[in-house]
Amino acid sequence: MITDKGFKFLIILIISSFLSVLTPIITLVAITLISILLLDYLTLVRKKVLNLKFKAEVIAGEKLSFDLPPLGEFVNQKFVKFENKGSKVEAIIDTRFFGKYVPKPKVVLKSFLGLFSVVKDSGIEIDLTIYPRFLREVILALGELYGIGGLGYYKLSPRGLEYVESREYIEGDLLNRIDFNATAKTGTLHIKYFLDEGSLGEAIIFDIRSPGRYTADYLASKFLSAILNSDRSIVLITDGVKTYRYEGNRDYILKIALYWVFRIALDKGEEIYEIVPPKIMSELEKVLKVNRGNGTTESPYKLSYEMREVIVIAHPLYDTVKLLRFLADAKSREIKVKVIYPESPWLDSEDLERAYIEYQSFRKVTKVIEDLVEG
Repeated sequence: MITDKGFKFLIILIISSFLSVLTPIITLVAITLISILLLDYLTLVRKKVLNLKFKAEVIAGEKLSFDLPPLGEFVNQKFVKFENKGSKVEAIIDTRFFGKYVPKPKVVLKSFLGLFSVVKDSGIEIDLTIYPRFLREVILALGELYGIGGLGYYKLSPRGLEYVESREYIEGDLLNRIDFNATAKTGTLHIKYFLDEGSLGEAIIFDIRSPGRYTADYLASKFLSAILNSDRSIVLITDGVKTYRYEGNRDYILKIALYWVFRIALDKGEEIYEIVPPKIMSELEKVLKVNRGNGTTESPYKLSYEMREVIVIAHPLYDTVKLLRFLADAKSREIKVKVIYPESPWLDSEDLERAYIEYQSFRKVTKVIEDLVEG
């Protein structure tokens, strides 16, 4: 294919050819131009591509950088954008894709003078594994659970403890909190529930519903991050049908959080080996065996006396009315609420018209949320 520069050169050559009948000098110029054109084309024909195969692992949204000899301009792939950076080639991974791929990028090769160009396979073949964004938080959580710089069990402060009620035992609860009177009356193991005025009060509400992989990955990452950064939490998880409430020591909450994150990924049709490195599979298999409980049909958007601060992680177009009422109620009670929602959930839509409609609805709802939270 002739480039713009080559096309201009060709015009000059044609004009010179017509004028060559007038003078021998112009004939010589025309012959020279033809020779230059042919030689430049030969430089393109003789250009060789690479023959390089390698493996790479990366988390979605991160960059890969590797040393390669100078290549032409890359023709970008669907999910990987290649760029030349001096003596290096940088690959930027789209956050919407994770799994196993074998990209074979194409390049635009140009002749020495830039008069001709052609699109060819670069000769680069990457056995690429792209892990979801929530893998960062998964590794931190597993490291804490299984001794890789773990923080250990959360311990209640002895100051400011106030007995509130007795409730059924949840796996991971401290056994020294057993309420023997309530256990004897009900026939079910109960523990005494205390309110620590100094540290308790943070609740995390997580709605696992999402329109696709991109949004699911984003929300799962934010949920695990909230759990990891919380000293003590009441965790409410909803799938739109049932709500699951969890309390207990830090290890138990981390396991529950990991269970739900991978439950979401597997429900989206992912194979477990595609979304986690093999070296953490054994630890992860232990987590996936945790009992998630039965759940109730009660809405998670219900304030209770022990909530001092609340973090909501959800797609705001699910249960919008309930969410907005919850925020208005929290505002009237002066309860601090932080809402974390996906950045661009419409990217999961394959239909352009539907994506635009979702974009418009999303912007309107999030504006109301911001007014309620900030006001």
